[in-house]
Amino acid sequence: MEKLKEMELELLVTMRNNETTETNQFYKLFEYRWPQYQECLRFLDNKGLFIQADLQTMPGLKKYELTKLGNDRVSQLLSERSHAVHVKLAHLRRSKNLESSQREHSLLGLFAFLTNFSSRFRRQVH
Repeated sequence: MEKLKEMELELLVTMRNNETTETNQFYKLFEYRWPQYQECLRFLDNKGLFIQADLQTMPGLKKYELTKLGNDRVSQLLSERSHAVHVKLAHLRRSKNLESSQREHSLLGLFAFLTNFSSRFRRQVH
């Protein structure tokens, strides 16, 4: 998953999971990484993936809340990530199976060589 999509997913999931973080304090959740995420946040805002809604605990203060479009985007990004993980696992399994079969083939070859080699030095009984 490319970096921009990872940041987008992290921002959207953070919005979805934080009911009490004010919009003006949201940056604190990302600490030193905020400058990169801030640009992504502006991009998401232009796409209409979230709104600023009232905090229930403190009316007048705002929090980020996903729109239906935002929730759909989270589902799409999670699906893409899940697919990428499955593909990577399949590649790892395939390479592990290839490596295992090559190792078995190498061991059989070595065994055949040693068997053939040692048979040259056996005493022949007449």
